[in-house]
Amino acid sequence: MSDIDELLADVNAELCEFEQTIWPPASADAIARLRRFARDTLQTDLPEDYVTFLGRLDGLDFNGHVIYGATEHREAFLSGFVETNERLGGPQARHVYYGDTGDQLYAQDRTSKAWVALDRSSLDIIATFPCCSTPCSRKCCVTHLNEE
Repeated sequence: MSDIDELLADVNAELCEFEQTIWPPASADAIARLRRFARDTLQTDLPEDYVTFLGRLDGLDFNGHVIYGATEHREAFLSGFVETNERLGGPQARHVYYGDTGDQLYAQDRTSKAWVALDRSSLDIIATFPCCSTPCSRKCCVTHLNEE
């Protein structure tokens, strides 16, 4: 079992305790549309770990951390990747946004491809994630985030 599978199994088990479930996987069409949006509008390619994540579930809202889905969910609300990136700057933005905690945004720098946490109100970088290809997809980032 991969790190992401172990983490999602743990998350699903905890959510089940509260009679909640995780989102189903994003459809192949939704992922293809998301790839086109990222390439055509944001001039970037989606990280393969993020695409793999979407193939397992279409976004996540757990313990104060959100990973944006291929689609925006209205019930219960979960931000979508497209809507968030359009709202926060579109193709001219320095970062591509993949998740948040309410007061922090998790993004990838377009130029360096480094993963960063940004202060939501100022968009100043407050942390970097050199060990991972995507935030929250490996135990080291989850451990780091839980220590904050």
